[in-house]
Amino acid sequence: MGKVRKVGLTLLLVLVMVAPIFAAGQAEPGVVTIRYANFSAGEHNAETLQKMVNLFMAKNPGIKVELESMGYGDNYWTSLITRIAGGDAPDAFELNMEQFLAFTLRGSNRPLDELFTKTGVSKGIFGEGLLDAVSFNGKVMAVPQSFSTVVLIYNKALFDQAKTPYPTADWTWDDALEAAKDITALGDDIWGTYNPIQFWEFYKVVQQNGGSLMTADGKQFTINSPQNIETLQYMLDRVWKYHVMPTREQQANRPEGDMFVDGKLGMWLNGVWAFTDLKDRVKFNWGIEMEPGKLSKATHFFGNVGCISTTTKHPEETFKFLAFMASDPDVVQLRLDAQWELPTVSDPTVMERYLADTPPDNKIAVLNSLQYAVKPPALLQFSELTNIVNTKIELARDGELTAKEALDLAQAEASEKIKL
Repeated sequence: MGKVRKVGLTLLLVLVMVAPIFAAGQAEPGVVTIRYANFSAGEHNAETLQKMVNLFMAKNPGIKVELESMGYGDNYWTSLITRIAGGDAPDAFELNMEQFLAFTLRGSNRPLDELFTKTGVSKGIFGEGLLDAVSFNGKVMAVPQSFSTVVLIYNKALFDQAKTPYPTADWTWDDALEAAKDITALGDDIWGTYNPIQFWEFYKVVQQNGGSLMTADGKQFTINSPQNIETLQYMLDRVWKYHVMPTREQQANRPEGDMFVDGKLGMWLNGVWAFTDLKDRVKFNWGIEMEPGKLSKATHFFGNVGCISTTTKHPEETFKFLAFMASDPDVVQLRLDAQWELPTVSDPTVMERYLADTPPDNKIAVLNSLQYAVKPPALLQFSELTNIVNTKIELARDGELTAKEALDLAQAEASEKIKL
């Protein structure tokens, strides 16, 4: 009996000694850990994102945030859908506006109105209309994190060399084409313009020409309408007829951003997120202007939002984190300093600071562009539509299909495979 007691006492002492070793590998008592899946920081703003998260953890010592970062082109959406379906959803995840409705329709993210009330976060901190944009069936379903648009970025030095007037806010497609011709004439390796020929550009440009991809009631596709065929032909003509934009072979895998930085590109349609990189690398004078239109103007509106998983065990802590990332003054300043898109807060002094931070000059063009913002079609099978249309447009881009052939095929396939 005494021997049994001795063994039991020894075992108890061992367990007491070993327990701290196992505890060391666990989370600190009272500290909640949340996971945040994100894509928009990319390579250029990863450091800024980490600084933002560090600020949050410093001001909220009871919450630890683990970043799960992927690039936009790294199958982020597929990976996120798979994780959610497999029961491994992160507590918070970043979506763009194109994917927001599809994820909401799947039931992936939870309503936030109750969390606004519980945490005391005011809905008034966000800019006008932004919470409406992230609402579904009368409920707020996400926290607006940032927004951006696309503008015409141009090389002033090449315009000066070609003796061509700088772009203006009332430029049309024809004006842009004539300037591109003048700049291309400067030399064999100088190109007038670069506007990507793909779905994301197409759905916007058709709206500059009075077109659309669906009827207003959303019951039919209009992918191969006469206006849309004319629009795609215009996009293709810059490559194959006027030779002001390189073919894929001529581009030779050079990123268009590098072409612009190297002084080989006169005009480049890209988002305001490019300012961060250009400000550091460009050695010549450059500027921006609103994108040219035809019958009307139409510009992209890109919004990134933070959603909370329906399966999170820490909804309040996760909401505090997302609200902080959108509205904390120090976080907002970090975003402004990095020129990483635009913050969503309603404070007017924030925009004043943004406009004052140059280059580029004429940043009022960014805000003016938002007046003409258009959105892509909203439907559950958005990814399928993107793939169908993009595949056919790329075949036309590479000279394998005409504009009409490409859009006729896209119309037929979308009508067959996508339920409206």
